[in-house]
Amino acid sequence: MGIGIVPHRDKQAALDLTLELEEFLKNRNIISKVLKQPEQADLSKFKIIIVLGGDGTLLYAARLASEVQVPVFGVNIGHLGFLTEVETDALFPAVEQFLAGKYTLEERMLIEATIWRKKKTVGKFRALNDFVITRGTFARLIDLSIFIDEQHVTDYFADGVIVATPTGSTAYSLSAGGPIIEPLLESICVTPICPHSLSSRSVVARPEVKVSLRLNSASEEVMLTIDGQEGFPLRSGDRINIKKAPLPALFVKLSGRGFFQVLHSRLQMPQTWGGAHEN
Repeated sequence: MGIGIVPHRDKQAALDLTLELEEFLKNRNIISKVLKQPEQADLSKFKIIIVLGGDGTLLYAARLASEVQVPVFGVNIGHLGFLTEVETDALFPAVEQFLAGKYTLEERMLIEATIWRKKKTVGKFRALNDFVITRGTFARLIDLSIFIDEQHVTDYFADGVIVATPTGSTAYSLSAGGPIIEPLLESICVTPICPHSLSSRSVVARPEVKVSLRLNSASEEVMLTIDGQEGFPLRSGDRINIKKAPLPALFVKLSGRGFFQVLHSRLQMPQTWGGAHEN
């Protein structure tokens, strides 16, 4: 089984590094293939997918690879690179480490959404980070009802709502005031965006539940976005059912860096919040 390579197609640095990686693997008699359109490839033929890009490219590749349970390995050629494992200067030592079998696999929960309209399914999607319902530029506040296992939880009058995985808790959900969730602590987090009430808060549920969102009133400009990459227009009365996906995304881990080390380095979080260090 060979190695698949998914570069960011619009970044010259990623394309240049792809050529170097192909030569590196060829010199070690390792079969590799550049996947310019990974959605059209049979990813089950590969032992690993190396992604050369930022978090967006990695999210895209990880969703596809999860369908056949092939692990992904991210190399940061983006701005933040929160999900990537190494920077570009550490790529080749990291590949040597992988080829030597010195790595572990980390499972990350995905969620899937089914959109119901007039008792019919009109869309089905999977996300590694989040599903986001947002209004258009000139639309009014969105009126959403939230249910967990068919029990009414709350109503949000807001610019939108985010339903995030633990992996996605440090993305848009965090910017909207949602909690930081350790990525291996499986859960589903619902966070309103700019709610009209100061009492509106995030809701965190266990992974076995079904989270349902009913769109009570909306203009044609309301959209459901998937990991910030795909969009689906919603209408009043639509119901979006979200639950844990049956299969996780698999990530290759080499460095041994902990989640909170990544938080400090990527988000430049302070190591203390106004208090003294404790040993």
